[in-house]
Amino acid sequence: MKEAFDAGALERGYAFLDDCPEQFLPELITLPVGTLAERVRGLRAWRDALLEGRLPPDGTWPPPGIAAPARRTVELLSFLRFCKGQPELVDAFLRDVLASFTRHTLVVRAEVVARLRELEQLERQRLEAQEAQAAKRERRARKSRQPDELTLARLRQQAEREVAQRPVKEDADLLAGWEERTRIWAALADVFGDLGALMGRGWDLSIGVLKHTGWTDLVRLRELVEQLPQLTEVVRSLGRLHASDAEETIAETLFVPMRRLEEERREVWTRRVPAETRGIERSGELARMLPVEAVNLGHPKLRYLWHARRAERALLTYRVEGLEIERTLVERDSEEAVERSSPRPKRGPIITIMDTSGSMHGLPEQVGKALVLEALRTAHAEKRRCFLYTYSGPGQVLEFELSLTEGGLGRLLAFLGQFFGGGSDVSAVTARVLQRLDANDWKRADVLFVSDGEWPVPDGLPRRVEQAREKGTRFHGVQIGNRGRTGLHALCAPVHVFQDWAAVGGG
Repeated sequence: MKEAFDAGALERGYAFLDDCPEQFLPELITLPVGTLAERVRGLRAWRDALLEGRLPPDGTWPPPGIAAPARRTVELLSFLRFCKGQPELVDAFLRDVLASFTRHTLVVRAEVVARLRELEQLERQRLEAQEAQAAKRERRARKSRQPDELTLARLRQQAEREVAQRPVKEDADLLAGWEERTRIWAALADVFGDLGALMGRGWDLSIGVLKHTGWTDLVRLRELVEQLPQLTEVVRSLGRLHASDAEETIAETLFVPMRRLEEERREVWTRRVPAETRGIERSGELARMLPVEAVNLGHPKLRYLWHARRAERALLTYRVEGLEIERTLVERDSEEAVERSSPRPKRGPIITIMDTSGSMHGLPEQVGKALVLEALRTAHAEKRRCFLYTYSGPGQVLEFELSLTEGGLGRLLAFLGQFFGGGSDVSAVTARVLQRLDANDWKRADVLFVSDGEWPVPDGLPRRVEQAREKGTRFHGVQIGNRGRTGLHALCAPVHVFQDWAAVGGG
């Protein structure tokens, strides 16, 4: 009596597929390295290790001869530190790693075949020489001799061993695809420190932005800041006179109208919810595949038919339906008693005014750009907004917000690549700054004014600045060069005078 077909055994046999990330399943099924179970375990080991910022241990799938080029490429790129805790980045990189495994599998197989042919040819020559000597000694006709199966197996093992012992180079395609990104991330890390927030918003930054000539200025200015710790101290002093976080607050209870988002649920009869089986249909879903289709996967020839039918989404599968809970958010009006306390004073945004007139060209320009860079780094570290104004002659005022986003970095690079020249119209830029200070988001801003101060003070301007200062705005000035009391002193207090020209290579 034949045993009954056990459908549960088939399901248990493919239970290991649950450990495979769904997006990698098509690549793993067709990958010509190892069994499907070995591929799933190996991919999981690679993904988990990369998310921890390391490579999987030696001996992990695939074999060393196939995995070595990708491993060597990762080591050359110094790539692992950027993978830690970045699943999107790791998944994108793993797709290229799987492609590397496929390429080198074909390369290794071709090298083994070529070396095996050489060894077989040498073996045939040896056998022919032996047969010639035996025929001459025994005075008989020569017979044809071919290597037997054991000899061929030994030669194949020798060919595989020799190919595995050859020196391994990095994967050129994998290196070319990730070398520039990694180099730029390393430069970013040297300038801005932790890249986690930036990469989380999109690790594949625009190549056009990253090739901007301002990147070299960025790294050079960061080195300049390290030589001039007083620049860092100036920027860090912004907002220090605000009230302390340790001050007590006054709490009050009040009723306020509120609009809440509440979740509503309703049942919807939907296809493909695995609740009830409603028949059979053709699809490419492995989870709903009939056992009669799974049997073909184990046949040495019918498995090719199974792969073709899966690619055409023509496998026989169960058609399932069920109830799905549909969730929607609905706004509802309500009143609620809330406890409100007067907020502790916090550091506001940073507004930087940069003098780009002709008198700032040269070394003062480098110091000014370094100050802008340090202001952005400080704002990013303290979660403050940062706005930049540049000005020179009449009508030549530019304004843009700086941030560690793709667009913000592009604006920063455009500023760093700018050359200073022209006149100096301080009235227009100050009017724009005072207008921005009237906006709610910028009332508590700290203003950093960078200039050499070689301009006259327009009438009425100090009074307008004083009115803004009475509302809580602080105007810090950085005077590039010791020229005594200048127009900058009439607008800013305190004024930091920079004259350490030896640190920037000046006389």
